[in-house]
Amino acid sequence: MSSASLSFGVAGQSARQLSLVIETCRYLGLPEVAPEAADIILTDDRPNFPSHEKAGPWLAWKGLTVHRQNSCLTFTYGAWQVVIDTARRLVTPIALAPSGDALASYDCYAFLRLILLFLLRRLGWFELHGGACVHTGRGYIFVGASGSGKTSAVLGLLEAGWDYVSDDALLVRQVFSNQAAVDGAVSALYVRAGRALFSVTTDGLRRFPHLQPHAERRLQHVEKWIVDPAAIWSGRHEPVAQPDFLFFCQLRDAEETQLQPLPMADALARLMVSTPWLALDRDTAEAHLATYRKLIESCYSFTLLMGRDVLHCPSQLATYLDAQELTQLHRTYA
Repeated sequence: MSSASLSFGVAGQSARQLSLVIETCRYLGLPEVAPEAADIILTDDRPNFPSHEKAGPWLAWKGLTVHRQNSCLTFTYGAWQVVIDTARRLVTPIALAPSGDALASYDCYAFLRLILLFLLRRLGWFELHGGACVHTGRGYIFVGASGSGKTSAVLGLLEAGWDYVSDDALLVRQVFSNQAAVDGAVSALYVRAGRALFSVTTDGLRRFPHLQPHAERRLQHVEKWIVDPAAIWSGRHEPVAQPDFLFFCQLRDAEETQLQPLPMADALARLMVSTPWLALDRDTAEAHLATYRKLIESCYSFTLLMGRDVLHCPSQLATYLDAQELTQLHRTYA
């Protein structure tokens, strides 16, 4: 297994029982390989450990409960239940909705995605609510709340000829060489897609009409559509990128787009409030924070205030993102 790769394998016999988890792994952009070579293994072989019915949950959050027994975590949400064995990297569905309904259910997909991300954090990959593009070998990351313009930024840069990693779901990881692990230094930091498909609002489809023939409702909120970017931009996907620039996106009620350099402390503070798992997933919080800190140290950070100019002409965003000019701007004002 490559240090920057992620994959899943199927060791179970029941395709029906595992179909939803397989679909979610593929939706996350994970390729399927032989189980012995996989980072995550899906199985229908139920783990054998004592009942936790009378024990309190290890974690309870928004209707989700997680019970812990040694290396096994049992996730329960309503009638759905899945167990992961973090030591063996196993995922076992115990009870899920009927597959005919669940494949169209965003809630069930979100439940399984959350569980897989729990396991991925224990493999050193941490989620980032952001999109990423690559241009002339440099990695550009766009983060922000829903509706802040991340997908629009990526789509605009694709129109300008850039390559893409993801539109608004990323995984980030520190990778250590053998000597770096001894010295405590990071040899590299990588981002990869946390979802294979793009998620586009109805308004986004109006602004980018060439996406409309490719839009589907599958595994999405009713307000959003999914688009397979590989069907539109063949050969333009970068599976893994090393980030150089980090942008916190906001929509600006002004004609022109503006960039504001951010000091590292301010950028880190913004990242820290972007995910609840720094506080909720105590086992991985330290590594999670260290990875975010390394991301900030590796990048020039900016607030990207997107004006009406790039909303009317999305590809114009590329004119603001010249690497040399960004570097000089940050060194001068941050």
